Amino acid sequence: MVNIGRLDTAESTVDLDALSYRHLRVAGVSFGFTRPAELGAVIAAAGRALLPAVADGRVRSLIDTTLSFDTAARAAERLRSHQAHGKIVLTVP
Repeated sequence: MVNIGRLDTAESTVDLDALSYRHLRVAGVSFGFTRPAELGAVIAAAGRALLPAVADGRVRSLIDTTLSFDTAARAAERLRSHQAHGKIVLTVP
């Protein structure tokens, strides 16, 4: 399990049975305390590993809602209320 972008809260619910039955592991990492040179190496390695998967569609963003830019306040409220399950995309005219 990899979690990136914990902007709102660090709390989560994990199905421990699913972890144990599938012999999975959870490893913690924080880029907030990494030295710049180390962070650069991590980002470069992630790019090499992930960009091909993004390019061919194996990795995709989960889109919750697409809204027009003039409804940005509605989008922000959806995020604050924890109703969004994925990214909210704002379209620009």
